[in-house]
Amino acid sequence: MATRRSARLATRKSAATREKIMAAAAELMEERGGADFQMAEVSERCGMSKGSLYYYFADRSELVRAVMEGAVDELVASVEEVVATAPSAAESIGGLLRALREAVRPGGALVLAMMHGAPAGEGTGGARVEESRLARIVEILSAQIERAKGEGLVRPEVRSGVAAAAVAGAFLVFEHVSPVVGDEVRAGEWDIARSVMDLVFSGIGTERARELLSA
Repeated sequence: MATRRSARLATRKSAATREKIMAAAAELMEERGGADFQMAEVSERCGMSKGSLYYYFADRSELVRAVMEGAVDELVASVEEVVATAPSAAESIGGLLRALREAVRPGGALVLAMMHGAPAGEGTGGARVEESRLARIVEILSAQIERAKGEGLVRPEVRSGVAAAAVAGAFLVFEHVSPVVGDEVRAGEWDIARSVMDLVFSGIGTERARELLSA
């Protein structure tokens, strides 16, 4: 019994240390605007030896990958919580879009990890894992668009999966394709969640949905 208890404590301590390292790396990435940091800087910020750091992460690419995985997992958990508690499809979709807005904010850890992660040819297996995680967001959004159909907010002929992929894609690429938009978001002059919500229901919504948004 004591041995199992000790093993559980060691596992929790190891997980906490990994989280501490990942948080330090995310801070450095946001400060630098990219993944241009040294492992020694991470170990110094964590107050641990460089050798101990390499026990948890073999190199910087692995650490950046872990930061991205953690950010995506947090996004999925946030989206699932929003959907589970929202009383209507409109509120569910709105909450989901706000969670996406926060996750892919310009200069945030997720965006920086996606932009400045492992070089081409490295970590391709990890990339497939991230794709599956992000696909979960599209699945959830698609289900909420179907829910909106049942509430009379989306036209019945709309293909929910296509609409969900287009909406999620807007968040994942907007900073890359429009620096001006990124600047507006940083300055607090543009709410991408509200704007995408308007576009969604202008394109696939019913008259009732448009009236609801304009109220």
